[in-house]
Formats: sequence, C-alpha cells, structure tokens
Amino acid sequence: MHRFNPPPSWPEPPTATWRPPIGWEPDPEWPDAPAGWGFWLNRHGRKASGPIGAYGAVDAGRIELATADRSLLLMQN
Repeated sequence: MHRFNPPPSWPEPPTATWRPPIGWEPDPEWPDAPAGWGFWLNRHGRKASGPIGAYGAVDAGRIELATADRSLLLMQN
C-alpha cells in the first residue's frame, strides 16, 4: 500500500488514506516541493515509486500504454 506524502509546505491530506485521483494537480499557489521529494511512501515509510498514473509517481508515464487506442495495439496469438 502506498501513502501520499505531501511536502511540508502543502496542506495535509483530508485523511491518512487519501490518494490524489488520476489527473489531480496541486494548487498552483502552493510552493514547489523540495528537489527530489518523494510523494509516495511504502508501508515501511520509505520512498516508493507510487501507483501508476498517480501524481508524483515515478512511473506515471506508463499510464499512457494502459489508455492507448485499441486500434493501435497489435494482437499476438
């Protein structure tokens, strides 16, 4: 389970289990996160890559494959 880890200068999430929905962006008036900030923590409290497609996730770009136009995908038997 990943937990969202907002930077210290951002408001706390509404609940401990809150996750930004797909497409969520922080308020533009909030300050930038510190360089190299880990937006996601694993169950041990260590930096994690985060859920695919989630804000701040290291592997967020992979969501593009999951939403690719089916007519562009090749079928393999």
